Amino acid sequence: MKKFVLFVAVVATLGLTSCKKDWTCSCTYDGETTSYDINGKTKKDAEAECEGKASLGGITFTTGSSCTTNKK
Repeated sequence: MKKFVLFVAVVATLGLTSCKKDWTCSCTYDGETTSYDINGKTKKDAEAECEGKASLGGITFTTGSSCTTNKK
């Protein structure tokens, strides 16, 4: 019975935690590195938003850039 109560407590705790977090996207394009914040997204959504979107001088490059997503 104690194991069951412990199991229910663990599952309830995990259910209450949010998977959405704040992230930093860092991209390198042509030797220049830029980074920007992505807030309130899951890791999968943040990576999709970050992937290949380097921005230099207000111009966004979607190909040829290398991007990484890190938790803030």
